[in-house]
Amino acid sequence: MKHYFIINSKAGKGDRAKEFDEKIRDACESRGVEYEIYNTLRVGDATDFVKSVCSRPETLPARFYACGGDGTLCEVVNGAVGADGASVGVVPIGTGNDFVRNFGSAEAFFDIGAQLDGETMDIDVLKCNEKYAVNMINIGFDCEVVKKTAKLKKNPLISSKLAYAAGVVSTLIKKPGVKAEISRDGEKSVVKKYLLTTFANGSFCGGGFHSNPFAELSDGKIDALFINDISRTKFITLIGSYKKGTHITEKNKDVLSSTKCGRIILKFASEQGVSVDGEITNFKEICIESIARALNFIVPAGAALSVKRCNTGEASV
Repeated sequence: MKHYFIINSKAGKGDRAKEFDEKIRDACESRGVEYEIYNTLRVGDATDFVKSVCSRPETLPARFYACGGDGTLCEVVNGAVGADGASVGVVPIGTGNDFVRNFGSAEAFFDIGAQLDGETMDIDVLKCNEKYAVNMINIGFDCEVVKKTAKLKKNPLISSKLAYAAGVVSTLIKKPGVKAEISRDGEKSVVKKYLLTTFANGSFCGGGFHSNPFAELSDGKIDALFINDISRTKFITLIGSYKKGTHITEKNKDVLSSTKCGRIILKFASEQGVSVDGEITNFKEICIESIARALNFIVPAGAALSVKRCNTGEASV
């Protein structure tokens, strides 16, 4: 079996790609495994590369490691989904790296030997129109923060954490929301405006915000969160619990709602920015559905899923 390491040299601040190139070569050559390192050339290149490899049956089974952030992982997943014998892992050298937070410590994910020794587990993916997400889809406030943060990260003097914090502040001043007609699992649609919505497979977004604490990677469900179009002052009081994952409580039932579903359709009056694992695309209508256990994910030796709480209740949209 061949191991493919797809490196996004621009991930994070671009200063770790060379370091991991050397670590990959040392680990693979010391173990005598067949490997290839591929450096992406542009946005979407990782998807094209993985699809090209998977299109040749003689190359499978194979393992594909996304060396970058959640966006790089998303690209690799989009190239591998549906290919029999393709497994996907991640070396989180990006900025947010939210997906690996579902496994607690990210330490084992940086260990190339542990990656090579890792076992696979079947996890869900979220299909958003014709694109797949492995972690989360955000619309509204969070999506606008992603846009702002991406611009700020280009400044070499601004750290990733500071860029996100500044993105939140600047977005809060404008306080954009999202108005949509929403239908869940074939039920009658409702029209409402929200400050933000998240549709999750994983539990974290925005560089560590525990937005969807009840999300599970292999339950065959979308974990959806809706925060109403509340005032800036009210939102500021909510941020702390939103960060910790303690916001979904009876106390906040008039502020937000959460639910699990298999399929949800959103229609917008005009094109709306949608963040799919951190990559922004404009849509006028989206259909999000959970594709159960559609991806073989590589869990490095020594890593394990964090314990998840069971969501025993739900609130309607």
